[in-house]
Amino acid sequence: MDEKQLHDILGQNVEVPDMVNKKLEQTYGLMAQKKCPAKRRRFRPMRTVLVAVALIAALCATATAAYQLFRQDVAVSKPQLVQGILGGGGTAWDEEKNYDQMGRLSYWPKRELAPVDEEQAMKLLGDYLPESGYQWQLEDFTFTVEGYVLDEHTSTGRIYYTIERPSGFPEGVVDWEHGVLDFTKVDFDLPSFEPQTEVKWPWLGGRQYVDVTRSTSEKLVIVEALANPLAASDAGWKAADGLCAKFYDGKKAIANLELPGVESLPAVTVKNPETGETAVTFSAIGMMLDTQYLRSYLPNGDEIHDTMKYLALEYADGTSYVILDGGLDNADYVCSDEKSTLHHICFNRLVDPDQVTAVVVDGQRYQVG
Repeated sequence: MDEKQLHDILGQNVEVPDMVNKKLEQTYGLMAQKKCPAKRRRFRPMRTVLVAVALIAALCATATAAYQLFRQDVAVSKPQLVQGILGGGGTAWDEEKNYDQMGRLSYWPKRELAPVDEEQAMKLLGDYLPESGYQWQLEDFTFTVEGYVLDEHTSTGRIYYTIERPSGFPEGVVDWEHGVLDFTKVDFDLPSFEPQTEVKWPWLGGRQYVDVTRSTSEKLVIVEALANPLAASDAGWKAADGLCAKFYDGKKAIANLELPGVESLPAVTVKNPETGETAVTFSAIGMMLDTQYLRSYLPNGDEIHDTMKYLALEYADGTSYVILDGGLDNADYVCSDEKSTLHHICFNRLVDPDQVTAVVVDGQRYQVG
């Protein structure tokens, strides 16, 4: 294939099928309902990149071979990586309620952070990291995925990546106080992380936090908490299948960057003593919780599903990790399907599953072990 043929193929406009568009819209709609301090924007145009990926079979193999030419494996610092994956460069804040000139409320629930023990982090995560980092040059962007960990048991994950641009990013794009992006000032769409294989729910919702210790006006360093709203057995998603980092221009996928599969983090399953069914599954980074106990019915048969008010992990040393409690929110991301009672929760710190003795949710205490 000569340079002109390659250019012709990569220059084609490839439409996303309607079914895929609907799934994408559903996911962004779901994400908009979460309790995150700031919401991810809906699609905005992004600069056209040199890499284009066809979403139709006739172009798939050729486009894949083409964009792989831009990828290179890069060495990363493992201590820095585990710090980043676990939000070591993030910020904490107290509960805030602010009103703008139009009287609109901006609410930030209190967020606490715990220091990252690198030795413990490497012990718990080291065997489940990818072999190296991966980098692509996308027009004037350099996109580098330094690492990620995935838990197919709780349908959660964490990924640490950087986006560099010599010309810099718009002023005010980072809220340095809260360590988050101001999407009203970002002039491009961040990547969407999706399973490589065809599954029932192909989109992983996410919440991005900025590593303020490494980010600059020319380089954004981001840790993203990921979750799929379905149970792993229903979604069919496997960590070994890997991920795709997809960039969109509007609703067109213009870059489909493959990230190799990894071994899934192990998880602990806790049964409900009354029903014998699984109540909680948790790992070092996340949790899947069945809130069936919140479901009730009105006399006319209408279903009511109340909200979770308190969630905590109790440790063997007598301390607790309180995840949700009124104005306190120590979850990096919460994802659920409206038709299900399952909640997928991304922790904002490392959890050693061997040290967890109980999970407490709304007064119900589930003993571990």
